[in-house]
Amino acid sequence: MTQRIDIHAKGLGKWILSFCLLAFLPLTASAIDIKLKKDRVVVDDICYTVNAKKETAVVVKKGEPYLGDIVIPEKIEVDSLTFFVEEIAAGAFEKSSGVTSVVVPKGVRKIGARAFAECSSLTTIELPKGLEELPAQMFADCASLTEITLPSTVKKMGSGVFKDCKSLAGIELPSGISALPRGAFEGCSHLQEVALPTGLTSIGNDAFADCASLERIDIPTGVKTIGDEAFKGCSGLKSFDFPNGVTKIESGVLENCTSLEEIHLPNSVSEIGSEAFRGCSLIDSLSLPNSVTKIGSAAFRDCSNLQKINLPNGLTSLSGDLFRGCVNLHNITFPNGLKSIGGSAFEGCTSLEKITLPTALKEIGGSAFDKCNNLLEINVLSATPPKIAGSTFGKTTYRSAIVNIKKGSIGNFHLNKQWGKFLDIMEK
Repeated sequence: MTQRIDIHAKGLGKWILSFCLLAFLPLTASAIDIKLKKDRVVVDDICYTVNAKKETAVVVKKGEPYLGDIVIPEKIEVDSLTFFVEEIAAGAFEKSSGVTSVVVPKGVRKIGARAFAECSSLTTIELPKGLEELPAQMFADCASLTEITLPSTVKKMGSGVFKDCKSLAGIELPSGISALPRGAFEGCSHLQEVALPTGLTSIGNDAFADCASLERIDIPTGVKTIGDEAFKGCSGLKSFDFPNGVTKIESGVLENCTSLEEIHLPNSVSEIGSEAFRGCSLIDSLSLPNSVTKIGSAAFRDCSNLQKINLPNGLTSLSGDLFRGCVNLHNITFPNGLKSIGGSAFEGCTSLEKITLPTALKEIGGSAFDKCNNLLEINVLSATPPKIAGSTFGKTTYRSAIVNIKKGSIGNFHLNKQWGKFLDIMEK
């Protein structure tokens, strides 16, 4: 028996029927007033908002989570009218932890943000050709999603689309995508293979952060920007080539990539951001192009296996914490134009034995060479001693190191309160 409610009754002219949310009303798919522009119906356990004027239907959230294998039809029949399914609303299946698979029909052209977020049992989904956008966090926290084929028509992705899809092992992105958004694959800890389109021009912040199983990724030559922490925590990544055209290595971009052995930087790079390579503990040597004129703080901090690095000629300052904790760094050559060395820049570099301070150097920050217990030879090329703090060098260095200075400048060093702490200053 079909039950009908007359919405034109006195006092109810604007009332909207809600068949999905009011479970105590045993209404069926045919119980709809076709004079309404919009209303809700349930057909085969899927809830829709229907538009009688446009003859369209939108899949929406219902009062209780969806379950099982969901096959969304291309059209539904209500009161002898046909409604074509054209959209899935934002959050429609969100937190439906019992959903295991979904088939989206070809007529759907729009899907809302977080439509399938936190569907923790979802393993597979079929998306229709013609779909052009994957909205923000569409599949976020779908921990069981193992594979997905994206339609070739997709041109845009929102932030965090596949964030924390921990079972996703591989994916190929359509050729129409030019920008990979923030956090697109963040936390996809089993992701091993990613095919990026040749037309890609940018990779957003955190895009692949904590993708611990990713061992290799080929960045297309057209990519000009790779965002902050884009590959942070990719502990399986073994090599990384920045494409020509990248002008700045952003902050934390490869931080804590503990298996990384090789990094290639093109001549287009002029700046390296803070903590860019911090914690890359397997890198033993690194060649920086002469195009680099600025390096941010802690960019190479805790690169514990780093033994040798060439500093570009154009550098005028070394930032704080730059090589802090690089315990195997035993040789460093400073560029002639270097004017300042920041605080704690080489703190804890216990293998450093010898440094030569260039003529242009004016200042060295506090703790810059503290805990460098094997630093026993300091060559100062300027007759005027650089400004230092009492903590710039460690106690062992002050007590045991030989400071070699220019002839005729001994008075300048002895009269300097901090340099005067060295017990062995010699003119050469």
